[in-house]
Amino acid sequence: MLSIKPYGAFVEYEGCAIHGLVHISQLRRERVEAVEDVVSVGDTIKVKVLQAEDGRLSLSMKSVDQATGADLGGDEPPPRRRQRDGDDEAELATMQWGTAEKNQLAPLEHEEPEAPKQKANFEATGKLAAESNMVNGVVLKWAEPPDAQKPVKRWRLYVFKGKEALEPFHIHRQSGYLLGRDRRVADIPLDHPSCTSQHAVLQFRMTTKLERFAPGDERETRLVRPYLMDLGSTNGSYINGERVEPQKYVELLEKDVLRFGYSSREYVMLHAESQD
Repeated sequence: MLSIKPYGAFVEYEGCAIHGLVHISQLRRERVEAVEDVVSVGDTIKVKVLQAEDGRLSLSMKSVDQATGADLGGDEPPPRRRQRDGDDEAELATMQWGTAEKNQLAPLEHEEPEAPKQKANFEATGKLAAESNMVNGVVLKWAEPPDAQKPVKRWRLYVFKGKEALEPFHIHRQSGYLLGRDRRVADIPLDHPSCTSQHAVLQFRMTTKLERFAPGDERETRLVRPYLMDLGSTNGSYINGERVEPQKYVELLEKDVLRFGYSSREYVMLHAESQD
């Protein structure tokens, strides 16, 4: 075991010159809250290779009997996305996107976010629409939705190039961040040649959920949550190794690992209260 990160553990795989990652979802068959609860730096473990791509190994502990080394099952696909605790189908059915009126209410979190800035109307078509959605002479492929909202939590996007930790991005200061190669418009630059000029967007959105505790006892919870949308890039955007559908918002959870195109850089979603 070489090092431990909030999203998994880097290990040295015997017989290979490159290192591998055991994602937190591949440590045990049951849910793991913290990597340190399962392994420590210096441990010797038994793993199975799930995927080898672009010089990276995706490994699994839960597929191998740690006592005997026996394979406990067939090859598994890359780890599926974790679900938020307590969100079942009934609760998800009550989720609604925030409206302009609801955004004026104080959110039920620790701090009160700033009032949303006034946004242009991007519903126009043709040349007028292009000119209204332009920054530094570049027409954007994306416009913020009506429920866009700056987050209350101090989210950060930690960047790793292999085992090297690079300078993180503080992504709580505005409601949306454009990622791509065009530095005239990109808030977070992606310099790898496999990435497009406007590759993806990280968007914070106000959501509401109606919770029912008893007949006549209801409570509405309002939360600002992060989402990722791939802007139709050629080589795709990935969450925990799974390619996301383009032009569709996908909710991001704490400790999710993002990757863009064929770049080896990994971006980890954490916030100020995250456990290291």
